[in-house]
Amino acid sequence: MIRIVDGDTMRLHVADISIDPQSGKAYTADSNANLYEIDLENGTAQHLSQSNVGGGGYGAGYFDPNGNLYLGRNHDGRIFRVAVGAGDYQLKEFAVGPASGVNDGWRCATAPVEMIAETKVDFGDAPNSYGTALDDNGARHGLDADPGLFLGAAVDGESDAFAHPLSDDAADKLDDDDGVQFATNVVEGQNTVVIVEASKPGFLNAWIDLDRNGQFDDDEQVSYNYYLNQGKQSLHMFIPGGVVEGDSWSRFRVSSIPNVGPTGGVPDGEVEDHPVKLVEQAATVTYYPGADGWTTLAFEDNWPIEGDYDMNDLVVYMRTAQHRKDAGLTRVDIKAEIAAVGAAYHNGFAIRLPGVKRSQVNLDKMELQINGKPVTAFQPLEEGRDEAIVIVSYNMWDYVGAGELCMFYRTEPECGSDIQMNFKASIPFNEPVQAEVGSLLDPFLFATPGAWHGGHFFTAPGRSYEIHLKNQEPTEAFDTALFEMEGDDASMPEEGHYFQTAKGMPWALEIGTRWDYPIEYHDINHAYSLFQGFAQSNGQQNSFWYDRNQSNPELIFKN
Repeated sequence: MIRIVDGDTMRLHVADISIDPQSGKAYTADSNANLYEIDLENGTAQHLSQSNVGGGGYGAGYFDPNGNLYLGRNHDGRIFRVAVGAGDYQLKEFAVGPASGVNDGWRCATAPVEMIAETKVDFGDAPNSYGTALDDNGARHGLDADPGLFLGAAVDGESDAFAHPLSDDAADKLDDDDGVQFATNVVEGQNTVVIVEASKPGFLNAWIDLDRNGQFDDDEQVSYNYYLNQGKQSLHMFIPGGVVEGDSWSRFRVSSIPNVGPTGGVPDGEVEDHPVKLVEQAATVTYYPGADGWTTLAFEDNWPIEGDYDMNDLVVYMRTAQHRKDAGLTRVDIKAEIAAVGAAYHNGFAIRLPGVKRSQVNLDKMELQINGKPVTAFQPLEEGRDEAIVIVSYNMWDYVGAGELCMFYRTEPECGSDIQMNFKASIPFNEPVQAEVGSLLDPFLFATPGAWHGGHFFTAPGRSYEIHLKNQEPTEAFDTALFEMEGDDASMPEEGHYFQTAKGMPWALEIGTRWDYPIEYHDINHAYSLFQGFAQSNGQQNSFWYDRNQSNPELIFKN
């Protein structure tokens, strides 16, 4: 008999006690999920906690080297973890194992731990706050040598999660997150249609982070033990109120076991994490050039001189999404990839929202992420301005590298690489605004403050130097005296003509697709012979000048 400190007694067997190898203390749990610390010398037990995980016989237990105690519940095989070493005595579900009809005793501290091959476990890849990595009891599924139950056409395994912005698909070049497709937007108060494909029947549980707090809460489960048939099927999932607009995450888990939570391990199936965009009720979203399309921005940074005119000093692939209600524009989202930096000068990149004042932007909810990480080094909405101007970076070279034996980023032959920088911005407004911001908004290049920008400047021009698309007026930060400099620029602000030569040639371009730009030091007019006619006619001629079939392929960058 073991006497509990408050005077009660309980019957224990020696096999029911597990020893922490770090502290040497002994622990046990009773059938009501009460956790106790046992004093073996005095025969007493100190009650530590009572959990709400449910009762039952806890017939197997052991410690790992990090001071975590694992308890196996007989009747359903569920395994709970207690962070004893960290002083957290609550039982938290960790995994699902085989059920047992008998009490099989507790494992000793030296019980062997099998090292699992990295091909035997499938993890999710949402950010770690969602419970993704093994240390965070991340969602994971055991895989046999020949897995039978999974989502989509395939599943692969890894030794631990590649949490966003990493990706196991990029690591092994196998995209196994192919079993879930959103057929409609995620709109509060409406049904969202999702196409799910299963290799064979199983139970599907799914969650969407509707309040965007970085975790899957209990009230955010949108599919509960839905029985999937083999093949593709449509699921209609109702989205409740309280949605916070913006980019978020979803998690889909299929297993032969029901009642699976958003975290923890199960012996079979697959987990797929998918980014989603949440829309408040009665909002419409307009994408440019499309929900999955890209438009290209290309800059020549020698203004007011034409320079080598290769239009690759900064190349950006970008798309926008505008959210509107009847009262006006509620939010603007921007996604982009930096395709090339062929500039010897140091430049920044920014985007103005035409017709929107800085005071109309909700700074508390505004977001700017570069490579999946929030920008915290500076305030992304430029300070000291009346206009709403989003500064993406003051120096693009801070995020990209030329590579060995290369001078520039993705503009020279044999100097290709994966795209190294992407960003996304979400700009919500305090109240709906009546503004025609344009599909593309107003992206522009500016000189990095304090950086040399050519011999035609006595001092570094910094933020006062901007290059915009043809006939787009500069921002309030621009020094209009620069229009008086000698060079090739023929801007006439009084007539609304900006950033073009006397022949109508621009220093910045937008091409409504993912454009193949010229290699370093080769004039765009040589790479695309029809471009000059297009520019000088203000787009009335040679509309498809940018088609690769119209180019000189020897002068086009090949990744």
